[in-house]
Amino acid sequence: MDQGIGAGRLGQNWTSSIRCAHVRTMTEKAPPAGWVVQVIIPGERSLERSPSAYLSTLLGAPTFKYFNVAVATAEAAIAATTKHLADPQHPETSVVRALSLREIAALGLTAGDVKPA
Repeated sequence: MDQGIGAGRLGQNWTSSIRCAHVRTMTEKAPPAGWVVQVIIPGERSLERSPSAYLSTLLGAPTFKYFNVAVATAEAAIAATTKHLADPQHPETSVVRALSLREIAALGLTAGDVKPA
């Protein structure tokens, strides 16, 4: 006797719609609540002269700074980070990854916050 999907197994009475609903919620992702923003600060100019005629001065290694930003869109997170910096003339600023609502709460950020990572 067929009593339906999952009937008679350890007292469980599952239906296919419940299984599908469970799968749907597992695959849906929440929208990002914030972003990790990377700022690349160019290296300092060297006082030494370049051995190549094509390069006028030598540059040192760049510095990377990371910021946790509690802003929902990537563009707004970059703008908030640029505004937060003392010298907003950094040429390369980009988002590294999204932050979830749980990560924002664990980092102690409130809406609009920009904090060094």
